[in-house]
Amino acid sequence: MSFYSKFPKLLVAVDSIIFGFNENEHELKLLLLKRQFPPEKGKWSLMGGFVAPEESLDNAALRIVSQLTGL
Repeated sequence: MSFYSKFPKLLVAVDSIIFGFNENEHELKLLLLKRQFPPEKGKWSLMGGFVAPEESLDNAALRIVSQLTGL
């Protein structure tokens, strides 16, 4: 395993794109949130974050959306 120790460690992140549709106005909506931390604090953003070790991409997306929205 020491052969692999020279390779950089990788971080994997996911972003969730959540659409809604307003039937009355015939509008497609995109769920965004204002970032609460740097970089780009205070700017609109998709909901995203890092995948934990041994966590699937789907579970990471569910966890992150739940943490950021409370839903």
